[in-house]
Amino acid sequence: MEKKGFAGRLKTLSKPTGKPMWSQAFKSIILMVLAALIAKSLGFDDGIKAVMFITLIATIIIDLPLPLRKIIPMALVGFIMTFLAFISSSLALSSLPVFLFFTVIWAFLSLSMYIFSETFGLFGFIIFCGYFLSVALVNKGASTLEWGLYIILAYLVASILFIPKIWGRKKDISKMIASPFVPETSLERVLSVRQALSGIPLDRKDYELFRIGNYLTGFRGYSKLMFSRLSSQSQELLKSFMDAVNKSSLEIAGSITSTPSTVQLESVDQEIENIQKSVNSSDPNNKALVEVSTEIKTLLQKANALLIEKYHSSEKLKIPSPQSSLKEVLSANFNLENMYIRHALRFSLALTLGLLVVYLTHGRDALWVTMGILIIIKPDVTSTLNNIILRVSFNVFAILLAILLGFLFPHYALFGLAFLMLFLFRAFYPSYMGLSVMFLSIFVVLIWPNGPVWENAVARIIDISIGAIIAFVCAYLILPSRMTVDLPGQIAKVIHANREYANAVIPDGDREYDHENAVKYFRKYMLEEKNLESAIKKVDDTFNDVDDDVSLYHELSAVNKKLAADISSIATLIESKPLPDIYRFKEQLIDSLNELALSINKNVVLPRANINQSYRDSDVAETSTLESYLDWVRNDVKFLQEGVELGHKTGALERYRDMT
Repeated sequence: MEKKGFAGRLKTLSKPTGKPMWSQAFKSIILMVLAALIAKSLGFDDGIKAVMFITLIATIIIDLPLPLRKIIPMALVGFIMTFLAFISSSLALSSLPVFLFFTVIWAFLSLSMYIFSETFGLFGFIIFCGYFLSVALVNKGASTLEWGLYIILAYLVASILFIPKIWGRKKDISKMIASPFVPETSLERVLSVRQALSGIPLDRKDYELFRIGNYLTGFRGYSKLMFSRLSSQSQELLKSFMDAVNKSSLEIAGSITSTPSTVQLESVDQEIENIQKSVNSSDPNNKALVEVSTEIKTLLQKANALLIEKYHSSEKLKIPSPQSSLKEVLSANFNLENMYIRHALRFSLALTLGLLVVYLTHGRDALWVTMGILIIIKPDVTSTLNNIILRVSFNVFAILLAILLGFLFPHYALFGLAFLMLFLFRAFYPSYMGLSVMFLSIFVVLIWPNGPVWENAVARIIDISIGAIIAFVCAYLILPSRMTVDLPGQIAKVIHANREYANAVIPDGDREYDHENAVKYFRKYMLEEKNLESAIKKVDDTFNDVDDDVSLYHELSAVNKKLAADISSIATLIESKPLPDIYRFKEQLIDSLNELALSINKNVVLPRANINQSYRDSDVAETSTLESYLDWVRNDVKFLQEGVELGHKTGALERYRDMT
């Protein structure tokens, strides 16, 4: 395997994670200008910059792709934290010890939010960016009360975005429900939507459609894994079948988001007939092809029936999610063994030193050096180095482009170009991080009040580079988190963690369900899952021509996440009321996962351990819901078995066992 050079790593790191957000960018810029005009009319001349940039941060929070019920509390928390950040920066003007106290608290607590989840961590980072902005902008020209009023004004203007969200809240939910039926939607994306919808009351129809969509997405992934194991003739049959499925599935997605109507499935039926007539039934791979195609057709038929079925019940259902108390999370993660706690300590020290220089000098150079630390330092040495490659490179591009714009356009035109750059920053954030950083840097260079553009640009290259060096030194020397990667072994660890979680959740004759014990094992699973994400990323960043292997590992990771989510759903059912005895199912599940982990660790192909049809009892009210989740779990294991066998066949489970 050939390691990537600088250009190869930069290309990999620059890959987008989504589409540009043109609509969100347009709304953010319009509201920033509106906020500035209102601030000017109210006589808030000292706070116009603060009002504009806090409006930008607020619009980013409010425009997150989440249901309205989750956006409102998140925006409220964002307002309170930003309000407190500016108030604390204003109070700190009077005393250096007070400033140091506030900075350490803000830095450590904001970055510590990563121990809850990646989403909470990113939210914490945005909150600290608000504090960073407050240190840069707050001065004695306005009182503490006035700075508070500026924040209130910014959030009031940004809250205009709630009007279309309230108006279109049902449509937003419908789009989320329909997302698994869109062929391009990955299992990772479906799990993200599932987490966003968790706890939201849904109509029974929407609830059932989303469950079917989850199932369908899993089978799409399964068909991709199965494809390479088929003969060329069977591959053509599967491809033709999946084309018909994707067309019908996309029509179902459109029906969910618009007027419900049935979708014609004749083409799917015809493709199944072709498969049944043409394949050799004695071949186990062809037998699996027939089974999968039949299962997918059944899912489409169920979704089709739900589209026109009328539910008269007002009952609301919620997608469950694992619950854990603050005490449980802190006891499991708030220690130096957790990578993110070590990162919070490094981050706090580096940013406190940087902001201390800004506080004492209010110099623009110190501000940019500190900004360099802020945007580059990451939880481990490898990720920090990757950020240096990505963000310093794009900042150099930004500086060169800013110099070119300074020569081509007259000075009065640069202010308009600066706002175009800010628009592009918002459009590309967070899907194109390299480009978003580049456009933000150009914006700052063009509006900087002192000196010509080229002089500011050269100074910015130096300052960002100094910040990058400081960030790397802190990541390398202060409680360093260096990753030694055994990627196949990490997959086995994740499967084993899921096995332990399932064993803790599903009761047996000798032991009842214990919530605290289940949460403990779920946290262990989450730790292994994060390690797996980092390991896959390191392989992708390090080597050339590993796209197929990385794709397989991503698929295995996604299926493991879905398995953990489905086990959590079973835990939620068990917490609500006693369920039938499913010990036999549990025994088969544990054996299957144990053999999968052993197969990976020993690098041998083991016979599949089957899970029989799960428990059914018409006398038990919750059996229908339970049966669905047990079906999901059984198919999750089937997907894992197919992926592991493919990994053995391609050699992907032999490679990447000792990377430093």
